[in-house]
Amino acid sequence: MELLNDPTRLDAESITLLAQYYDLKEHWGPRIAAEGIAAHRLFASAVFARFRGAEHDVAPARVVELQIDAPGGPRRARLYHPPGQPPFPTVLFLHGGGWSVGGVEDYDGLAGSLAGLSRVAVLSLDYRLAPEHRFPAALEDAVAALQFLERHGPDVGCDPGRLGAMGDSAGGNLAAVVAREAALGRAPQLVAQFLLYPMTDIASPDEHFASRRDYGDGRFFLANAAIAFARENYVAPGGARHDDPRVSPLLGPVPPTLAPAFILSASHDPLRDEAHAYHEHLMRAGVPSIDCSVAPALHAFLSFGVLASAQRVRRIVASALNELMERRID
Repeated sequence: MELLNDPTRLDAESITLLAQYYDLKEHWGPRIAAEGIAAHRLFASAVFARFRGAEHDVAPARVVELQIDAPGGPRRARLYHPPGQPPFPTVLFLHGGGWSVGGVEDYDGLAGSLAGLSRVAVLSLDYRLAPEHRFPAALEDAVAALQFLERHGPDVGCDPGRLGAMGDSAGGNLAAVVAREAALGRAPQLVAQFLLYPMTDIASPDEHFASRRDYGDGRFFLANAAIAFARENYVAPGGARHDDPRVSPLLGPVPPTLAPAFILSASHDPLRDEAHAYHEHLMRAGVPSIDCSVAPALHAFLSFGVLASAQRVRRIVASALNELMERRID
């Protein structure tokens, strides 16, 4: 499935966004250099605030603030109800940001819009961030959030028999891994997974993927250097191997009971080819997967509500949520 138009050229609004983004990055550069990850997180929040657009395309019917017990202590979460009557099928949303930046507030626009546009509730989780909390902390928090929905879902309007996982970028990595954990019996069962321009291989060199060679030089929002920075923050020296399927799901065997997938990729994204490769990896193993390619588009575009392409594709994702989350596990 290929959406929009010419995949070889960026559209005018994406070019404008890039120019504004790099102006903002230049302004923040000295502070990030001086203060490190704390300033980097503030910069990321400034980027999301600058480009989020309207609060929600279609507002969720209800928003509930929650705390979820996790191995490292309570984690904040925000539950968005769609229109209609509960209990709702529910997808756990795991934000991007290289496992190091981002959070519930930064993704409020996207998560809330997806609930408002669909018939599926969205639980957005503030998982622990690296480098203070390296792998497997974020994964443990994601599993804990699914366990909360399995045990207490009816109390908050969620159907524990219709759970899914969704994430973008590094959050897409987490969603893919938590779906794999579920298929292996180490997390509650899922009916579907939704991977938005996911990072699926942190072990292979950049040269392995044409999209990293073509778009990873720093001109197209996400750079290969940022991917390497995220990897080194997330996996401690002497910790998990980079080819461990819990950090590189593309490099592991596919469990036969893995949930069906919807995989979104962007044409001008260094991560494009590993998203396609993961789709093919699942299909070869007999796991249903939808490969949704958007062109022209940048990494993270779906979060930038100022883009007309984001508004259109959010509706595509909402339709996929409705379709894939109908099945129930008893």
